[in-house]
Amino acid sequence: MNRALRYGVALVVGLAVAGLVARFFPGDPFVTAAIFPLYAATTSLVVAHRKTWRRTSRGDPGRLARFRGAMGGGIGAFTASVIAEISLPAGVAAVGLMVFGMALGIAELERVTESAPA
Repeated sequence: MNRALRYGVALVVGLAVAGLVARFFPGDPFVTAAIFPLYAATTSLVVAHRKTWRRTSRGDPGRLARFRGAMGGGIGAFTASVIAEISLPAGVAAVGLMVFGMALGIAELERVTESAPA
């Protein structure tokens, strides 16, 4: 995808998520302000590496991969729900951090895969 278009989409997503949180769930302004760059950066990474993201999520139908996915989803959902009980903007930030970590992992996987000798 064109870099300018990718950054434009990332800015729109970051502004939309931060704007919705600020509008409907007022809380700590620093947490709410942190949501914009978090979701913008995450969106940019996901869009930039979308092919690798899709390939890794479909590639391993094994039992261990399903177990890892279930554990990650369960722990992520539990943690986000506990944090959301304290502050909904913090819960939104927690989900964003989880996806940001996944996006960084996918980007690194793509970098290592492309630079590895065939």
